[in-house]
Amino acid sequence: MNLFSARPQLKRDPLGGHELFVIAQLRSVAALASVLLAQACMPALCANTMTQRASSPDGRYDAVVFTRDCGATTDYSTQVTLLSRGAHLPDRAGIVFISVHPTGAQVEWVSADTLMVRYGSANPSLREPSVHGVSIVYAGMP
Repeated sequence: MNLFSARPQLKRDPLGGHELFVIAQLRSVAALASVLLAQACMPALCANTMTQRASSPDGRYDAVVFTRDCGATTDYSTQVTLLSRGAHLPDRAGIVFISVHPTGAQVEWVSADTLMVRYGSANPSLREPSVHGVSIVYAGMP
């Protein structure tokens, strides 16, 4: 038996089988891009409607009271957020105060670093004591 005789060789892919891997990766990227594009084109699930905007005495911040509506399966909520002066109200939840029911909240600047939030709800789900160095005080509606 000749050890150096030619044995039949299996033909290999010139890329070593990597082309199937590359095709699978391209399909994954295309699928992810399609999902992201669809999400970008869909309307937001929640909508914010501003009811009051009050600028701080030093002009750094705006306290914004708004109603948040997230569709038919949830009640409207009253929320308060703190934004840089003149900034657009984003389509996300407030960072100062949230009441899961409409309360008719109002804001008033006591000083450049103190904001008063008045509300009628007995059980807010968020009541931050301070945001961005601004102290928040709370009081019931008169």
